[in-house]
Amino acid sequence: MNKRPKNIKLNQIAQVIYDKFKNHEYINCYISSNAAAPTASIEAFTESIKNGSMELPFIKMIHLLLQGNVPYVAEGFQDKIKAYSIFSAGDVRKAANEGRAYYLPCSLAHIDSLVGKGKYYQPDVAIIKVSQNKYTGEYSLGLSVEAIHTAIDHAQIVIAELDETMPFTQGQSVVDASSIDYLIKDDIQGVYTMEAPDFDNLAPEEFRIGELITQYFIEDGATIQVGIGKIPDAVIGTLKKSDYKNLGIQTELYGDGLMQLQKMGIVTNREKKINHGYSTTSLIMGSQELYDYVHMRTGVQMRPISYTNSAHTIQGNSPFISVNTAMGIDLFGNVWADFVDSKRYYSGVGGQPDFIRALKDKSHGTPIIAMKSVIKKGESKITPAHPQGLALTASSFDSVVLVTEYGIADLRELTSGLKALAIASVSHPKYRDAYLRQLYNDPMFTKPVGYTLDKVPRGVTLYSGDIKI
Repeated sequence: MNKRPKNIKLNQIAQVIYDKFKNHEYINCYISSNAAAPTASIEAFTESIKNGSMELPFIKMIHLLLQGNVPYVAEGFQDKIKAYSIFSAGDVRKAANEGRAYYLPCSLAHIDSLVGKGKYYQPDVAIIKVSQNKYTGEYSLGLSVEAIHTAIDHAQIVIAELDETMPFTQGQSVVDASSIDYLIKDDIQGVYTMEAPDFDNLAPEEFRIGELITQYFIEDGATIQVGIGKIPDAVIGTLKKSDYKNLGIQTELYGDGLMQLQKMGIVTNREKKINHGYSTTSLIMGSQELYDYVHMRTGVQMRPISYTNSAHTIQGNSPFISVNTAMGIDLFGNVWADFVDSKRYYSGVGGQPDFIRALKDKSHGTPIIAMKSVIKKGESKITPAHPQGLALTASSFDSVVLVTEYGIADLRELTSGLKALAIASVSHPKYRDAYLRQLYNDPMFTKPVGYTLDKVPRGVTLYSGDIKI
Protein backbone atom coordinates (compact mmCIF):
# COMPACT_ATOMS: atom_id res chain seq x y z
CA MET A 1 0.00 0.00 0.00
CA ASN A 2 1.37 3.44 -0.96
CA LYS A 3 2.36 5.74 1.86
CA ARG A 4 0.00 8.68 2.37
CA PRO A 5 0.95 11.96 4.07
CA LYS A 6 -0.10 12.44 7.67
CA ASN A 7 -2.24 15.49 8.43
CA ILE A 8 -0.82 17.91 10.99
CA LYS A 9 -1.55 21.46 12.21
CA LEU A 10 0.72 24.45 11.74
CA ASN A 11 1.66 24.47 15.42
CA GLN A 12 2.92 20.88 15.14
CA ILE A 13 5.71 21.63 12.65
CA ALA A 14 8.31 22.33 15.33
CA GLN A 15 7.43 19.12 17.21
CA VAL A 16 7.76 17.02 14.05
CA ILE A 17 11.21 18.49 13.39
CA TYR A 18 12.28 18.15 17.02
CA ASP A 19 11.29 14.48 17.18
CA LYS A 20 13.38 13.68 14.14
CA PHE A 21 16.42 15.90 14.68
CA LYS A 22 16.66 16.61 18.43
CA ASN A 23 20.19 15.19 18.57
CA HIS A 24 21.48 17.23 15.63
CA GLU A 25 23.64 20.33 16.01
CA TYR A 26 22.10 21.95 12.93
CA ILE A 27 19.77 21.07 10.04
CA ASN A 28 19.11 22.44 6.54
CA CYS A 29 15.57 23.42 5.59
CA TYR A 30 14.63 24.16 1.97
CA ILE A 31 11.42 26.13 1.40
CA SER A 32 9.47 26.83 -1.76
CA SER A 33 9.66 30.33 -3.13
CA ASN A 34 8.19 33.33 -4.90
CA ALA A 35 4.37 33.28 -5.19
CA ALA A 36 4.30 29.83 -3.53
CA ALA A 37 6.13 30.81 -0.34
CA PRO A 38 4.64 28.77 2.56
CA THR A 39 4.16 31.83 4.76
CA ALA A 40 1.80 30.24 7.29
CA SER A 41 4.34 27.49 8.01
CA ILE A 42 7.19 29.99 8.19
CA GLU A 43 5.29 32.12 10.70
CA ALA A 44 4.17 29.16 12.82
CA PHE A 45 7.65 27.67 12.88
CA THR A 46 9.23 31.00 13.83
CA GLU A 47 6.70 31.46 16.62
CA SER A 48 7.65 28.05 18.06
CA ILE A 49 11.31 29.08 18.05
CA LYS A 50 10.41 32.39 19.71
CA ASN A 51 8.49 30.60 22.46
CA GLY A 52 11.43 28.28 23.09
CA SER A 53 9.22 25.37 24.11
CA MET A 54 11.76 22.85 22.74
CA GLU A 55 15.48 22.92 22.00
CA LEU A 56 15.61 22.70 18.21
CA PRO A 57 18.91 22.41 16.36
CA PHE A 58 20.24 25.49 14.57
CA ILE A 59 18.32 25.80 11.30
CA LYS A 60 19.67 27.02 7.97
CA MET A 61 16.73 28.24 5.86
CA ILE A 62 17.64 27.90 2.17
CA HIS A 63 15.45 29.61 -0.40
CA LEU A 64 14.99 31.92 -3.36
CA LEU A 65 12.86 35.07 -3.29
CA LEU A 66 10.13 34.87 -0.65
CA GLN A 67 6.92 36.85 -0.98
CA GLY A 68 5.18 37.75 2.26
CA ASN A 69 6.31 37.86 5.85
CA VAL A 70 9.67 36.31 6.79
CA PRO A 71 9.75 36.81 10.58
CA TYR A 72 12.92 34.80 11.29
CA VAL A 73 15.12 37.51 9.72
CA ALA A 74 14.13 39.95 12.48
CA GLU A 75 16.67 40.76 15.17
CA GLY A 76 17.05 38.19 17.93
CA PHE A 77 16.61 34.94 15.98
CA GLN A 78 20.07 34.53 14.49
CA ASP A 79 21.43 32.16 17.14
CA LYS A 80 18.53 29.78 16.37
CA ILE A 81 17.70 30.20 12.69
CA LYS A 82 19.22 32.05 9.76
CA ALA A 83 18.36 32.70 6.12
CA TYR A 84 20.65 31.49 3.36
CA SER A 85 19.05 33.35 0.49
CA ILE A 86 19.92 32.72 -3.16
CA PHE A 87 17.70 35.61 -4.31
CA SER A 88 16.23 38.24 -2.01
CA ALA A 89 13.92 41.22 -1.64
CA GLY A 90 12.20 43.12 1.15
CA ASP A 91 13.03 42.09 4.71
CA VAL A 92 15.50 39.40 3.66
CA ARG A 93 17.48 41.92 1.60
CA LYS A 94 17.49 44.34 4.54
CA ALA A 95 18.60 41.59 6.92
CA ALA A 96 21.43 40.55 4.60
CA ASN A 97 22.67 44.13 4.42
CA GLU A 98 22.55 44.39 8.22
CA GLY A 99 24.28 41.06 8.91
CA ARG A 100 21.23 39.03 10.00
CA ALA A 101 20.98 36.85 6.86
CA TYR A 102 23.38 35.30 4.37
CA TYR A 103 23.39 35.94 0.66
CA LEU A 104 24.25 32.63 -1.03
CA PRO A 105 25.46 33.50 -4.56
CA CYS A 106 24.46 30.91 -7.13
CA SER A 107 23.05 31.12 -10.64
CA LEU A 108 19.67 29.44 -10.87
CA ALA A 109 20.80 26.66 -13.19
CA HIS A 110 23.16 25.41 -10.49
CA ILE A 111 20.99 25.33 -7.35
CA ASP A 112 21.10 21.54 -7.46
CA SER A 113 24.86 21.77 -6.94
CA LEU A 114 24.11 23.38 -3.58
CA VAL A 115 21.25 21.18 -2.36
CA GLY A 116 21.89 17.84 -4.05
CA LYS A 117 22.88 14.60 -2.36
CA GLY A 118 26.01 14.92 -0.25
CA LYS A 119 26.17 18.69 -0.74
CA TYR A 120 26.75 21.11 2.12
CA TYR A 121 23.16 22.39 1.90
CA GLN A 122 21.47 19.05 1.28
CA PRO A 123 18.05 19.52 2.91
CA ASP A 124 17.06 17.63 6.01
CA VAL A 125 13.61 19.24 5.82
CA ALA A 126 11.62 20.62 2.88
CA ILE A 127 8.59 22.86 3.44
CA ILE A 128 6.55 23.43 0.30
CA LYS A 129 3.13 24.28 -1.10
CA VAL A 130 1.06 21.91 -3.22
CA SER A 131 -2.33 21.89 -4.92
CA GLN A 132 -4.35 18.75 -5.58
CA ASN A 133 -6.23 17.51 -8.63
CA LYS A 134 -9.66 16.64 -7.26
CA TYR A 135 -10.20 14.07 -10.02
CA THR A 136 -6.92 12.15 -9.87
CA GLY A 137 -5.73 12.92 -6.34
CA GLU A 138 -2.29 13.93 -7.66
CA TYR A 139 -0.38 16.79 -6.10
CA SER A 140 1.29 19.63 -8.01
CA LEU A 141 3.99 22.09 -6.99
CA GLY A 142 1.91 24.71 -8.76
CA LEU A 143 3.76 28.01 -9.13
CA SER A 144 7.23 27.02 -7.93
CA VAL A 145 9.28 24.05 -9.10
CA GLU A 146 12.85 25.49 -9.15
CA ALA A 147 14.94 22.92 -7.20
CA ILE A 148 12.11 21.45 -5.12
CA HIS A 149 12.28 17.97 -6.67
CA THR A 150 15.93 17.71 -5.60
CA ALA A 151 15.02 18.94 -2.12
CA ILE A 152 12.17 16.40 -1.84
CA ASP A 153 14.36 13.55 -3.07
CA HIS A 154 16.98 14.11 -0.37
CA ALA A 155 15.09 15.58 2.60
CA GLN A 156 14.26 13.28 5.50
CA ILE A 157 11.02 15.17 6.20
CA VAL A 158 8.79 16.80 3.58
CA ILE A 159 6.04 19.06 4.89
CA ALA A 160 3.49 20.43 2.42
CA GLU A 161 0.79 23.05 2.74
CA LEU A 162 -2.25 22.05 0.69
CA ASP A 163 -3.32 25.36 -0.85
CA GLU A 164 -6.62 25.50 -2.71
CA THR A 165 -5.75 28.93 -4.13
CA MET A 166 -2.78 27.57 -6.06
CA PRO A 167 -3.28 26.39 -9.65
CA PHE A 168 -2.55 22.80 -10.59
CA THR A 169 0.20 23.17 -13.19
CA GLN A 170 1.30 20.61 -15.75
CA GLY A 171 4.67 19.10 -16.61
CA GLN A 172 7.30 18.21 -14.03
CA SER A 173 5.40 19.83 -11.19
CA VAL A 174 3.50 16.67 -10.26
CA VAL A 175 4.48 15.08 -6.93
CA ASP A 176 3.28 11.68 -5.79
CA ALA A 177 1.66 11.41 -2.37
CA SER A 178 4.37 9.05 -1.08
CA SER A 179 6.91 11.89 -1.40
CA ILE A 180 5.08 13.97 1.22
CA ASP A 181 5.37 13.05 4.88
CA TYR A 182 3.09 15.66 6.46
CA LEU A 183 0.22 17.67 5.01
CA ILE A 184 -1.19 20.91 6.44
CA LYS A 185 -4.72 21.81 5.32
CA ASP A 186 -5.92 24.41 7.84
CA ASP A 187 -5.17 28.12 8.21
CA ILE A 188 -3.06 28.28 5.05
CA GLN A 189 -2.30 31.68 3.53
CA GLY A 190 -3.08 31.76 -0.19
CA VAL A 191 -0.58 32.25 -2.99
CA TYR A 192 0.69 35.75 -3.66
CA THR A 193 -0.85 37.74 -6.47
CA MET A 194 0.11 41.08 -7.92
CA GLU A 195 -1.54 43.52 -10.25
CA ALA A 196 -0.75 42.92 -13.91
CA PRO A 197 1.46 45.57 -15.51
CA ASP A 198 -0.03 48.17 -17.83
CA PHE A 199 1.91 47.24 -20.96
CA ASP A 200 0.48 50.18 -22.91
CA ASN A 201 1.41 53.01 -20.56
CA LEU A 202 5.09 52.73 -19.78
CA ALA A 203 7.71 55.47 -19.72
CA PRO A 204 8.98 56.56 -23.16
CA GLU A 205 12.52 55.42 -22.29
CA GLU A 206 11.22 51.93 -21.64
CA PHE A 207 9.15 51.88 -24.83
CA ARG A 208 12.23 52.89 -26.80
CA ILE A 209 14.15 49.94 -25.41
CA GLY A 210 11.26 47.59 -26.19
CA GLU A 211 11.01 48.95 -29.72
CA LEU A 212 14.74 48.46 -30.38
CA ILE A 213 14.72 44.87 -29.13
CA THR A 214 11.56 43.96 -31.02
CA GLN A 215 12.70 45.59 -34.27
CA TYR A 216 16.27 44.34 -34.40
CA PHE A 217 16.32 40.99 -32.60
CA ILE A 218 12.95 39.24 -32.60
CA GLU A 219 12.10 37.06 -35.58
CA ASP A 220 9.32 34.65 -36.45
CA GLY A 221 9.78 31.34 -34.66
CA ALA A 222 12.28 32.66 -32.12
CA THR A 223 12.22 31.39 -28.54
CA ILE A 224 12.27 34.12 -25.90
CA GLN A 225 13.09 34.56 -22.23
CA VAL A 226 12.05 37.73 -20.45
CA GLY A 227 11.65 38.42 -16.77
CA ILE A 228 9.35 40.66 -14.77
CA GLY A 229 10.02 44.39 -14.58
CA LYS A 230 9.58 47.64 -16.49
CA ILE A 231 12.08 46.80 -19.24
CA PRO A 232 10.75 43.28 -19.95
CA ASP A 233 7.24 44.81 -19.83
CA ALA A 234 8.28 47.19 -22.60
CA VAL A 235 9.40 44.27 -24.76
CA ILE A 236 6.00 42.62 -24.20
CA GLY A 237 4.23 45.91 -24.96
CA THR A 238 5.91 46.30 -28.32
CA LEU A 239 5.58 42.60 -29.20
CA LYS A 240 1.82 42.85 -28.63
CA LYS A 241 1.64 45.41 -31.44
CA SER A 242 3.88 43.44 -33.79
CA ASP A 243 3.20 40.99 -36.59
CA TYR A 244 5.58 38.28 -35.38
CA LYS A 245 4.35 34.71 -35.52
CA ASN A 246 4.99 31.40 -33.79
CA LEU A 247 7.22 32.65 -31.00
CA GLY A 248 8.20 30.18 -28.31
CA ILE A 249 8.76 30.59 -24.59
CA GLN A 250 11.42 29.00 -22.46
CA THR A 251 12.03 30.98 -19.32
CA GLU A 252 12.74 30.68 -15.62
CA LEU A 253 9.80 32.93 -14.72
CA TYR A 254 6.45 33.13 -16.56
CA GLY A 255 4.38 36.24 -15.89
CA ASP A 256 1.37 38.17 -17.19
CA GLY A 257 3.15 39.50 -20.25
CA LEU A 258 4.08 36.09 -21.61
CA MET A 259 0.55 34.92 -20.90
CA GLN A 260 -0.84 37.78 -22.97
CA LEU A 261 1.42 36.92 -25.91
CA GLN A 262 0.25 33.32 -25.69
CA LYS A 263 -3.42 34.33 -25.45
CA MET A 264 -3.03 36.56 -28.52
CA GLY A 265 -1.51 33.74 -30.58
CA ILE A 266 1.82 35.51 -31.02
CA VAL A 267 3.31 32.70 -28.93
CA THR A 268 2.39 29.24 -30.26
CA ASN A 269 5.59 27.27 -29.50
CA ARG A 270 5.11 25.51 -32.85
CA GLU A 271 8.69 26.09 -33.96
CA LYS A 272 10.41 25.22 -30.68
CA LYS A 273 12.77 22.32 -31.21
CA ILE A 274 12.79 21.23 -27.57
CA ASN A 275 9.45 21.06 -25.70
CA HIS A 276 7.66 21.64 -28.97
CA GLY A 277 4.13 22.95 -28.64
CA TYR A 278 4.17 24.40 -25.12
CA SER A 279 5.83 27.09 -23.01
CA THR A 280 8.29 25.93 -20.38
CA THR A 281 9.06 27.68 -17.11
CA SER A 282 10.13 26.89 -13.57
CA LEU A 283 8.32 29.70 -11.75
CA ILE A 284 5.03 31.53 -12.31
CA MET A 285 4.17 34.79 -10.60
CA GLY A 286 1.62 37.50 -11.32
CA SER A 287 -2.10 38.21 -11.33
CA GLN A 288 -5.08 36.01 -10.54
CA GLU A 289 -5.87 36.01 -14.26
CA LEU A 290 -2.47 34.44 -14.86
CA TYR A 291 -3.06 31.75 -12.23
CA ASP A 292 -6.46 30.94 -13.70
CA TYR A 293 -4.85 30.69 -17.14
CA VAL A 294 -2.11 28.21 -16.17
CA HIS A 295 -4.42 25.99 -14.09
CA MET A 296 -4.50 22.54 -15.75
CA ARG A 297 -3.17 24.07 -19.00
CA THR A 298 -0.93 21.76 -21.01
CA GLY A 299 0.24 24.74 -23.10
CA VAL A 300 2.28 25.98 -20.12
CA GLN A 301 4.42 23.35 -18.44
CA MET A 302 6.75 23.41 -15.46
CA ARG A 303 10.30 22.11 -15.38
CA PRO A 304 13.12 22.19 -12.79
CA ILE A 305 15.18 25.34 -13.10
CA SER A 306 18.29 23.26 -13.79
CA TYR A 307 16.49 22.33 -17.02
CA THR A 308 14.92 25.63 -18.08
CA ASN A 309 18.24 27.41 -17.53
CA SER A 310 20.56 24.74 -18.91
CA ALA A 311 22.80 25.59 -21.85
CA HIS A 312 21.65 22.45 -23.66
CA THR A 313 17.98 23.44 -23.55
CA ILE A 314 18.65 27.09 -24.38
CA GLN A 315 20.93 26.32 -27.31
CA GLY A 316 18.57 23.63 -28.55
CA ASN A 317 15.83 26.23 -28.97
CA SER A 318 17.78 28.60 -31.18
CA PRO A 319 17.25 31.25 -32.37
CA PHE A 320 16.93 32.24 -28.71
CA ILE A 321 16.47 35.83 -27.47
CA SER A 322 17.19 36.43 -23.78
CA VAL A 323 16.32 39.79 -22.20
CA ASN A 324 17.64 40.64 -18.75
CA THR A 325 18.40 43.87 -16.96
CA ALA A 326 21.21 44.99 -14.66
CA MET A 327 22.38 47.49 -12.09
CA GLY A 328 25.12 48.71 -14.38
CA ILE A 329 27.76 48.10 -17.01
CA ASP A 330 31.23 49.56 -17.28
CA LEU A 331 33.13 50.64 -20.38
CA PHE A 332 34.94 47.30 -20.46
CA GLY A 333 31.62 45.44 -20.83
CA ASN A 334 31.42 44.07 -17.28
CA VAL A 335 27.83 43.74 -16.00
CA TRP A 336 26.57 43.50 -12.42
CA ALA A 337 23.08 42.78 -11.12
CA ASP A 338 23.07 41.48 -7.53
CA PHE A 339 24.74 44.42 -5.76
CA VAL A 340 24.32 48.18 -6.15
CA ASP A 341 27.83 48.61 -4.78
CA SER A 342 30.09 46.61 -2.50
CA LYS A 343 28.13 47.75 0.58
CA ARG A 344 24.61 47.38 -0.81
CA TYR A 345 23.30 43.92 -1.65
CA TYR A 346 20.14 44.02 -3.76
CA SER A 347 18.83 40.67 -5.02
CA GLY A 348 20.91 37.86 -6.56
CA VAL A 349 22.52 36.84 -9.83
CA GLY A 350 19.36 34.92 -10.76
CA GLY A 351 19.45 33.20 -14.11
CA GLN A 352 21.19 35.99 -15.99
CA PRO A 353 24.61 34.27 -16.25
CA ASP A 354 22.94 31.03 -17.36
CA PHE A 355 21.34 32.59 -20.43
CA ILE A 356 24.26 34.89 -21.25
CA ARG A 357 26.83 32.08 -21.29
CA ALA A 358 24.56 29.65 -23.11
CA LEU A 359 24.24 32.23 -25.91
CA LYS A 360 27.92 33.04 -26.27
CA ASP A 361 27.91 31.72 -29.85
CA LYS A 362 25.88 33.95 -32.18
CA SER A 363 24.45 30.90 -33.92
CA HIS A 364 22.41 30.12 -30.78
CA GLY A 365 20.85 33.56 -30.36
CA THR A 366 21.29 36.87 -28.58
CA PRO A 367 21.92 37.65 -24.88
CA ILE A 368 20.53 41.14 -24.28
CA ILE A 369 21.16 43.38 -21.28
CA ALA A 370 18.46 46.04 -21.45
CA MET A 371 18.49 49.00 -19.09
CA LYS A 372 17.79 52.70 -18.90
CA SER A 373 20.97 54.75 -19.18
CA VAL A 374 20.52 56.57 -15.84
CA ILE A 375 18.92 55.92 -12.46
CA LYS A 376 16.14 58.17 -11.11
CA LYS A 377 18.70 60.53 -9.56
CA GLY A 378 20.24 61.06 -12.99
CA GLU A 379 23.43 59.15 -12.28
CA SER A 380 24.77 57.08 -15.15
CA LYS A 381 24.32 53.30 -15.09
CA ILE A 382 27.25 53.16 -17.51
CA THR A 383 30.48 53.79 -15.60
CA PRO A 384 34.20 53.88 -16.45
CA ALA A 385 34.80 50.86 -14.16
CA HIS A 386 32.55 48.61 -12.10
CA PRO A 387 32.42 49.21 -8.32
CA GLN A 388 35.31 47.54 -6.55
CA GLY A 389 34.53 44.23 -4.88
CA LEU A 390 31.43 43.32 -6.87
CA ALA A 391 30.78 39.97 -8.49
CA LEU A 392 29.87 40.19 -12.17
CA THR A 393 26.90 38.54 -13.85
CA ALA A 394 28.67 39.03 -17.19
CA SER A 395 32.34 39.76 -17.79
CA SER A 396 33.84 41.64 -20.69
CA PHE A 397 34.59 38.34 -22.44
CA ASP A 398 30.92 37.30 -22.33
CA SER A 399 30.09 39.94 -24.95
CA VAL A 400 26.45 40.77 -24.41
CA VAL A 401 24.26 43.08 -26.48
CA LEU A 402 23.53 46.27 -24.53
CA VAL A 403 20.28 48.12 -25.27
CA THR A 404 19.46 51.50 -23.73
CA GLU A 405 16.92 54.10 -24.75
CA TYR A 406 19.61 55.65 -26.95
CA GLY A 407 20.47 52.62 -29.01
CA ILE A 408 22.09 49.21 -29.35
CA ALA A 409 25.69 48.32 -28.59
CA ASP A 410 26.38 44.83 -29.92
CA LEU A 411 29.59 43.97 -28.05
CA ARG A 412 30.10 40.58 -29.66
CA GLU A 413 33.41 40.15 -31.51
CA LEU A 414 34.63 43.64 -30.58
CA THR A 415 38.06 44.56 -29.25
CA SER A 416 38.20 46.24 -25.83
CA GLY A 417 38.64 49.67 -27.43
CA LEU A 418 35.69 49.23 -29.80
CA LYS A 419 33.63 47.72 -27.00
CA ALA A 420 34.20 50.80 -24.84
CA LEU A 421 33.31 53.17 -27.69
CA ALA A 422 30.13 51.22 -28.42
CA ILE A 423 29.00 51.27 -24.78
CA ALA A 424 29.77 54.98 -24.42
CA SER A 425 27.80 55.71 -27.60
CA VAL A 426 24.51 54.51 -26.03
CA SER A 427 24.99 56.27 -22.70
CA HIS A 428 22.97 59.30 -21.65
CA PRO A 429 23.89 62.53 -23.53
CA LYS A 430 24.82 64.08 -20.19
CA TYR A 431 27.77 61.65 -19.99
CA ARG A 432 28.30 60.52 -23.58
CA ASP A 433 30.64 63.23 -24.88
CA ALA A 434 32.91 63.05 -21.84
CA TYR A 435 33.14 59.25 -22.09
CA LEU A 436 33.91 59.33 -25.81
CA ARG A 437 36.52 62.06 -25.39
CA GLN A 438 38.15 60.14 -22.54
CA LEU A 439 38.33 57.00 -24.65
CA TYR A 440 39.56 58.89 -27.70
CA ASN A 441 42.46 60.36 -25.72
CA ASP A 442 43.40 57.18 -23.86
CA PRO A 443 45.88 55.08 -25.89
CA MET A 444 45.03 51.98 -23.86
CA PHE A 445 41.68 51.79 -25.67
CA THR A 446 43.01 51.08 -29.14
CA LYS A 447 40.84 52.74 -31.81
CA PRO A 448 40.48 51.89 -35.49
CA VAL A 449 42.76 53.78 -37.87
CA GLY A 450 41.07 57.00 -38.90
CA TYR A 451 38.44 56.93 -36.13
CA THR A 452 37.02 60.33 -35.20
CA LEU A 453 34.45 61.30 -32.59
CA ASP A 454 31.78 62.07 -35.17
CA LYS A 455 31.73 58.46 -36.42
CA VAL A 456 29.30 55.84 -35.12
CA PRO A 457 31.47 52.96 -33.83
CA ARG A 458 31.13 49.43 -35.10
CA GLY A 459 28.37 47.46 -33.38
CA VAL A 460 26.27 50.56 -32.62
CA THR A 461 22.74 51.23 -33.86
CA LEU A 462 21.44 54.56 -32.56
CA TYR A 463 17.73 54.99 -31.83
CA SER A 464 16.03 56.60 -34.84
CA GLY A 465 12.35 56.19 -33.98
CA ASP A 466 9.79 58.81 -33.05
CA ILE A 467 9.33 58.21 -29.31
CA LYS A 468 10.34 61.45 -27.58
CA ILE A 469 12.03 61.60 -24.17
